[in-house]
Amino acid sequence: MIPDIKPELQELIKNISQKNTFYGNKIPDSIMKMFEIEEKDLSIGILVPYWLGVLQRGRGPRRSTKSYGLVNIIFRWMQRRGMFRSATEKGQWNEARFMTWYINRYGNAQFRSRVFIDVYKTEREKTIKKIYDKFSLEISKITMQVI
Repeated sequence: MIPDIKPELQELIKNISQKNTFYGNKIPDSIMKMFEIEEKDLSIGILVPYWLGVLQRGRGPRRSTKSYGLVNIIFRWMQRRGMFRSATEKGQWNEARFMTWYINRYGNAQFRSRVFIDVYKTEREKTIKKIYDKFSLEISKITMQVI
């Protein structure tokens, strides 16, 4: 009988959700909702956003010139925090465009300061060890029954 590892995967997701990011905040629920345990006939795993490593390393400079709407996100972010110096909407958009250009050119503050925040690496390794130990015990039992 193969051991059930779903509880370990759920615990991994829970532990990751409690980690702090570079700015000291918890990982937003909007990101944690993207974590999904996928079970197939012969495998089980966690599906996560492909860009999750950004939480650990920061956002580096862009290689593409295609716009992905970051300026809109930056504008709303600056607006929520009252970061604008300009009183006009046009000036505020220019500030957001400049910040977007700067991040696209040089990366965000976490990337530029070369700070690695362990958001999931250690938790992932602990979970892999737990699963390995669980399987090792089960394999030992099966081997003992066969002999």
